[in-house]
Amino acid sequence: MIEVEIKAEISSPDTIRKKFLEKNGIYKISLSHEDTYFNMPRKLRDFRKTDEALRIRKSI
Repeated sequence: MIEVEIKAEISSPDTIRKKFLEKNGIYKISLSHEDTYFNMPRKLRDFRKTDEALRIRKSI
């Protein structure tokens, strides 16, 4: 599985919600996550240099 995440700063969340509803968007669920990030020994791979991440995400 490849997960793509886009982060954007928005000035008016209510405006975005309204636009989704106007396009027949449906609110399904609100989730919270607990993320744990790991790094490898630098001899193997430095995720800071490769712009990668190893993350375990737990939905709570």
